[in-house]
Amino acid sequence: MARMHRDGKMNLLAIDSATNACSAALWLRGEPGPRRYAAMRRGHAEALLPMVEAVMSEAGLSFAGLDGIAVTVGPGAFTGLRIGLSAARGLALAADLPLVGVTTLEAIAAAQEAQGLPILVVLDSKRSDVYAQLFTVAGDPVGAPAAVMPRDVAGLLPHGRKVAVAGDGAEAVLDALGAGAAMQRLAGPDLPDAAVVAAIAVPRLAKAPEAYCDPPNALYLRPPDAVTAAERRRGAAP
Repeated sequence: MARMHRDGKMNLLAIDSATNACSAALWLRGEPGPRRYAAMRRGHAEALLPMVEAVMSEAGLSFAGLDGIAVTVGPGAFTGLRIGLSAARGLALAADLPLVGVTTLEAIAAAQEAQGLPILVVLDSKRSDVYAQLFTVAGDPVGAPAAVMPRDVAGLLPHGRKVAVAGDGAEAVLDALGAGAAMQRLAGPDLPDAAVVAAIAVPRLAKAPEAYCDPPNALYLRPPDAVTAAERRRGAAP
């Protein structure tokens, strides 16, 4: 396994294909490196690996020169999550690299300028509910990610305190809670970006490289709308 740099000056590849965007980015010896990003509702499978190839080529870096890989683990779209996790697991296994999982919600929270307010991140689930999680002013999660109806997001909010809100599900929540909700819409990115994923993953890997020897699991907050034939057979088995 690659040697870890506990000062964070490592080379790390990060990828994301969990939502309505696809991206790949490098972290190079303590600094952000080449990045590719595109908003897209479909086509992640075709776009992701060419993005990885592009950032690696731009940096003149081989996989042997990496110290780790990071990937978004959800919540998000089932197909996109599987694409990203499969790619990341394959690359990490082939290059014998540790693999760090980062949630989509924390990646969005870390990209915001919250102006001293707690941050509520809300992602569109493509159904009637939303994926939501509250973060402190310092960016620490408050409770676990949840799949809730937009009107029920009120139960996640700190009593009597204004919060900032981000994510592509923010409008659904603002509409459901009405004008009386003490919420400030942020102008920062509403979807994850691999460059932010890399910035989150590097200090985690530098601090505890031994914690990332096993691949992370996908964060599914509800069952998929569609299942494979094998999954149907397993579900029907006594």
